[in-house]
Amino acid sequence: MLILASSKTENENKTELPKSDFNLKTDLTDFKKKMTDLDTIIVLFDHSACDYEGYEEIEITKLSDSIKVKSKFQDLNNDLKWSLVYEKKMSKNDTIWDFENFIKRNGKRKLKDLNNREILTAINKKDTIRFYVNNLGDLNHFLEDYFLTMRKLYPENKNGIYGFDNSEIKNKIDAEIKETE
Repeated sequence: MLILASSKTENENKTELPKSDFNLKTDLTDFKKKMTDLDTIIVLFDHSACDYEGYEEIEITKLSDSIKVKSKFQDLNNDLKWSLVYEKKMSKNDTIWDFENFIKRNGKRKLKDLNNREILTAINKKDTIRFYVNNLGDLNHFLEDYFLTMRKLYPENKNGIYGFDNSEIKNKIDAEIKETE
């Protein structure tokens, strides 16, 4: 009987499923290295400002020695359905997309005040981190930082998902002027 009980415990230990030690609150600023193939981070970003309403959902997953980033966007001013914007794959040692430093730079935005607006939410399993802005000026600074960070990952910036720079705005205005002439 003792041998059977010992064998049963040994077999139970062998069939344990792999686990991840990824902790969103402590590892988000180093997720490229600390994530495992079992982890997924969902980032929800509110692009809304003034009379514009748009939302982005980014799914970050680890695939062996690479990171996959998938972005979907919902523009409530034009369309109610979510659309795939891009899907990118990069080395876990990538230094171009600096999202981890963006999170570090904006660490102070995790503090909620009654007047603050939630702008970015990061989710992993049961953990959630929320980032807030407190006025229109603060929102514009945060949007600029986010847009510049995300353009490094998605320089194509189709449909201006990550804002427009001055030359793009001038080209759009020039095109509209020519169109009305």
